Amino acid sequence: MAVSITVGGELRLMIDHVLVPMDESPLARRALDFATEVHAAADITVLHVIDYVEESYSAEMLVGPEELRARAKEKTDTLFAEVRGRTADHAGEVTTVVEFGTPARAITAYAADHDVDLIVMGCHGRPFVSRVLLGDVAQTVVQRASVPVTVVR
Repeated sequence: MAVSITVGGELRLMIDHVLVPMDESPLARRALDFATEVHAAADITVLHVIDYVEESYSAEMLVGPEELRARAKEKTDTLFAEVRGRTADHAGEVTTVVEFGTPARAITAYAADHDVDLIVMGCHGRPFVSRVLLGDVAQTVVQRASVPVTVVR
């Protein structure tokens, strides 16, 4: 749990548990690097959310549920292997978690249910029209999260 302390008359927030939502994007990698550098002693949970609807309606043809699960597992295994490599020297504990569902909803629910002090995530910076049509995960998380959110670009 985060505790506020005063150092030299300045109020600071102690961060013990950081949640880093992770996908395959360079901005997610940047967010993970930021979290490990700035919150060097904090425990970090790296969360990958699998949205089966988005996955199955990608540019590829629809596939069956077994094929979809196999692809998701392979992608997640690769992603988490990279996470382990990037965080090998981190002083705090690094945990990887997979959730299923809508990314923004899964991220905010995980943060609320697991005593997270801060969410650090990348922002894809989609153009306005794209945000209106597709939504923006980072924007939704910032609006709905019960904890502070740091957005890395």
